[in-house]
Amino acid sequence: MRRLLCYIAAMVATVAAAAQTSLDFASKFMQLCTEDTAVHCVTISPSMMEQLTKQPGAARDEAMAEAIEKLKSARIITASVHGADYYKRAESLLKDNPQRFRHAQDYRSAHAYGTFYVRQTTSGDTVELVMIHTDTKAGSMVIVNLTGDIDRDFIRSLTKSIAGRTARA
Repeated sequence: MRRLLCYIAAMVATVAAAAQTSLDFASKFMQLCTEDTAVHCVTISPSMMEQLTKQPGAARDEAMAEAIEKLKSARIITASVHGADYYKRAESLLKDNPQRFRHAQDYRSAHAYGTFYVRQTTSGDTVELVMIHTDTKAGSMVIVNLTGDIDRDFIRSLTKSIAGRTARA
């Protein structure tokens, strides 16, 4: 009986360890670009994001601040050259994993375009949001990869914010 319990405990620990090693999209994309010096990744902790919203002069959006509190991580990948090529590579990686990521929404302006993908649990909760953006005029690309408890209002607010900025730029 003890052997059986030890065996079950070892299996549970192995499954838990494997679940924790699941990589987010940013990690997978950066693995594709390990030798590429034009691509950079920055990770921002939730406490740092919270501090940014509390800075004097920062526009205080209560809904956005509440949403930020639910995030586990934010990773930002940038490339200042060949943005369209990196955009295609990132979108291809997302499309190659349809069991994990689902296309959510696109946006387009005169000199920029982007798309959103989400990863959801079996119960339908969004746990990862990937936004890919490229500026065709500047030739740059940005990927924002958020993980945590991401609700529809957060996605809607983020989409409006980005669409508004690309239209003004």
